[in-house]
Amino acid sequence: MKTLIMCLLLGIGTVAMAKDPSSSQVRTRISDDSQTIAIQIDGFKHGRKIRFDQTFDVSGINVLQKELLIYRAFDSQGLLPPLHMMKWLIFAALGLTGVILTLILVIIQRMKFRLKVS
Repeated sequence: MKTLIMCLLLGIGTVAMAKDPSSSQVRTRISDDSQTIAIQIDGFKHGRKIRFDQTFDVSGINVLQKELLIYRAFDSQGLLPPLHMMKWLIFAALGLTGVILTLILVIIQRMKFRLKVS
């Protein structure tokens, strides 16, 4: 349990250090009207000018797919999207991690039980 908490804190620390406000100045605007989503990113990061202005047809896709689209737009510019925009993506990643950890624990418990029975 201590190891899990330490890994979690190290991960959070790494993300916090990656967000260096002094080296980037970025302005974003995302408009979603259920049919299209417009993503505009303007600014500078590490002296490099960033200009992204795209509109995507999002009719018929779910919230998680929209967030993944936004994430990919930011990633294409070498940026991390603001965390408040990625609620469902973060929830899905944490849920998948929880399922994997649960499966690992179940497998370990079964192996211990088999060793005791033998």
